[in-house]
Amino acid sequence: MIVFRVLGALEVERDGRALPISAGKQRIALATLLLHVNRHVSMDRLIDRLWHDDAPLDPRAAVHTHMTRLRSVLNGGQDRSEPIETGGGGYLLRADPESVDLLRFRRLVAGAADGDEEGKGLLLRRALGLWRGPMLSDVPSDVLHRDDVPSVLAERTHAQEEWFELAWRAGQGPQVIGELRAALAGSPLSERLGTRLMLCLYQAGRQAEALEVYETVRRGLRDAFGLEPGPELRRVQVLVLRQEPLEAAAPPPPAGPEPAGRLPARARSEVVAAPTPRERSEAGAAPVIGRLPADVRVFTGRAEQVESLTATLERAGAAAIAGPGGIGKSALAIHVAHRVAGRFPDGQLYVNLQGATPDVPPLGPREALGRVLHAMGVPASAVPDDVEAAASLFRSMTGTRRLLMVLDNARDAGQVRPLLPGGRGCGVLVTSRRMLTSLDGVQHLQLDVLPEADAHALLGRLVGAGRLAAEPDACAEVVRRCGGLPLALSITAARLARRPDWPVAAMAARMRRAEQPPDGALEADDRAIRASFMVSHEDLLSFPAGKAAARMFRLLGLFDGHDIGVPTAAALADVPAEQAERLLELLVDAQLVQTYAPGRYRMHDLLRLFARERPAEDGDAARAVRRMLHFYLATARRAVGLLSPSQLWRAEVGPALPAGSGLLLETREETLAWADDEAYNAVAVVRQAAGGEDDGLTVGLATALSYVLFTRGRWRQELQICETAIVAATRSRNPLYRAIIHQNLGTALSARERVADAVPHLEQALRAYQEVGVTRHEATLLDDLGSANCREGRYGESVDYHRQALKVHRSLGNRLGEGITLSNLGLAHQRMERYQEAFHLHGKAIAIFSSSGNGRLHAAALGNLAEACRLSGRAERAIRHFEQALDIDRRAGFGGSYGHAERLWGLGRALHDLGKSCDARLCWDEAATILHDLDLISAGEKRHIQTSTTPETPEVIQRQL
Repeated sequence: MIVFRVLGALEVERDGRALPISAGKQRIALATLLLHVNRHVSMDRLIDRLWHDDAPLDPRAAVHTHMTRLRSVLNGGQDRSEPIETGGGGYLLRADPESVDLLRFRRLVAGAADGDEEGKGLLLRRALGLWRGPMLSDVPSDVLHRDDVPSVLAERTHAQEEWFELAWRAGQGPQVIGELRAALAGSPLSERLGTRLMLCLYQAGRQAEALEVYETVRRGLRDAFGLEPGPELRRVQVLVLRQEPLEAAAPPPPAGPEPAGRLPARARSEVVAAPTPRERSEAGAAPVIGRLPADVRVFTGRAEQVESLTATLERAGAAAIAGPGGIGKSALAIHVAHRVAGRFPDGQLYVNLQGATPDVPPLGPREALGRVLHAMGVPASAVPDDVEAAASLFRSMTGTRRLLMVLDNARDAGQVRPLLPGGRGCGVLVTSRRMLTSLDGVQHLQLDVLPEADAHALLGRLVGAGRLAAEPDACAEVVRRCGGLPLALSITAARLARRPDWPVAAMAARMRRAEQPPDGALEADDRAIRASFMVSHEDLLSFPAGKAAARMFRLLGLFDGHDIGVPTAAALADVPAEQAERLLELLVDAQLVQTYAPGRYRMHDLLRLFARERPAEDGDAARAVRRMLHFYLATARRAVGLLSPSQLWRAEVGPALPAGSGLLLETREETLAWADDEAYNAVAVVRQAAGGEDDGLTVGLATALSYVLFTRGRWRQELQICETAIVAATRSRNPLYRAIIHQNLGTALSARERVADAVPHLEQALRAYQEVGVTRHEATLLDDLGSANCREGRYGESVDYHRQALKVHRSLGNRLGEGITLSNLGLAHQRMERYQEAFHLHGKAIAIFSSSGNGRLHAAALGNLAEACRLSGRAERAIRHFEQALDIDRRAGFGGSYGHAERLWGLGRALHDLGKSCDARLCWDEAATILHDLDLISAGEKRHIQTSTTPETPEVIQRQL
């Protein structure tokens, strides 16, 4: 019998004898199979764990070789396949559950869930006793430790929490204080661990230390999230202060009244996401994050700088690399980052700060922090607007982590400072064209051109040493004309590599002829690489598709987005998508464009400038930009129709477009995936449109894109788009445009909880709609103003606005609008604790939605009625209405939506009010899963909800109330 152990160092025994597996790749392969024991592991997963971004030429054959050798070791050299089987597009390790310590751990934990307290404690203790040290500590795979191990560690943490709970209840709290302190040190914001440690210290008579724990957790929560501790931790603090008996630490009473939420006035309440969300860590801590750009495969030279930077990062220091464009700052930073990545088990973060991208503003600190925090698991909708608040959150989240950050292309020190992590265990690498000497505690490195020997070596590695040896003088001239700049050398070498029979002297001659006078957009310091750019660009023309590729290159330089997808590039060049992809890949081969993800491409800043210098055919550039903007507009309009047919009026704002233009999105899932891919580009596209003369196009883009981004929860990008478009709307002197953008801006600000800033825009929108006589939208604005005033506690004004809106809706015969306003009016009465009026208004809204067949609105109105019942003490009636609403959700296809999660949460509170804690727990758990899948709460928030006795209402739900 073979025994496998993964809860510590990897160990294998056969018939009581240890089987040494010394080869690192075999250990990685075995560990991967054991973490998915008795399940098929795909070939792609194995390749990723074994090599990540550095796979051999034939990785499948290499996997087969490692598996053959691993089988031989496990089977004592005998020719048999067990326990590793081939199939399912990969491999499967079949094992008896008792032979794998991970499976035994899970069996014991599952058994503990069904036993009495004494039996549960014994089983949990046995399960935790199987852990022998850091998991798979001798398996050298960063990807395995990043993607697979954290979820198992989360299982261990949950078992520890259960064990600590049982220990203090059994009077054994003093004996586990040391273990609890260690666990809390690893998760310093865990209120559940903090509560248990306080109880154990209090049980040991150490009252002062218990109160110190409360203050430590409280400070952490306040600094990180601006939150106070939850009711459970506060209750234990009061218990300790009053020196009450431990029996008083029973579950808390039901939470105080909280409204369930409203129907937003413009019927856009569903914040949704694709049902197949990207993988996220389920661990209680923030997930292991990020992937660096691929390392330069032929990185050459810079040995002294590499060693110096490596030493700095290995002691968790910070370094800034400065130098002109094309000198290799980014390549050096990424190469060093890959070299030290294993020293930072919590992952790596890479951010392009766009400090030198032509015609594109540098990434602001708030936007950069938003991207970083989102990568760390903070929902985009929950990132603070205030830079200092966002920076404080980032510093607190990195305070106890070992994280590596690469901040590429910084403009100045002010852009970098808010992005410096808070922990001493973090390493930071910054690149910039400027010396950022005002950054304290940072090693500064001024990068110079490659020494001649290194430049020759790089060229030799790219085109072959034999070829250089055959033409030493020509090679020396090529190196000299490239100015010792790695970017120029790489581009030139790519040309030579594609023409193995071409003399190097011919390349040198072409570079000689290609030198130009300094009359282009490139700065004086950048002109040393102009010749390499020019030759590579001209050499494209010698290929069958060369002229089209050269044109694609020139047009790509016109796009202001951070990166570009194949469909957008196809629109830009007015060619089919298949042809666009072929041209892009040709440009990648020529080193004129980079690809960093399937179907996504971007250009070096200097190449973008060079592309913009190229002479264009008459009107080609203007037509290309217009095609690109129309492509985004048509796609966004189609997206609006798929997300909410009631919002199709947005597709009528701006210029008319041919039918079928844009990306042919077919499903909700495709639409939301497109919104994710293009969220940051959408801001750049509206900004680029606003720089032109077609204000209608700018407003049309903003009208459609802002709704799509709102629906995805990308409220910050929605706000940026509206702030850009307001200039074009005002400049157009078109009151309808002003009304639409002021309304969008007002609702975007309201979604960011900036209600006081939102109201003036909503009022301006109302006046503009009244000016042009668009009564339907006027009613919507009145409803928006009513809801905004309700949020601010101005209930009289709120009721007045809603009644005005109701009057307009009825005059137009707009039954759905009438129902939405009735429900919002009911919520205002609900806030004022006028429950009879609220019941009446919600009931009328429900009748309208029921007869209209609008399941989403019907369910939302039932949910509001249910919450009114709960708040007024009618919990059983509330449960019936919540269950009705949830059933309608499921039948209407909204089972995974934000609204469904909100109603599940309300049902959980109603069940808890009646003492049905287990049923309430199930509702809250399901709601947390939906919110996490929608990227509206982080993995840590989900874990906190699922492990708290009575979790507080998530902020994302509170914000929508």
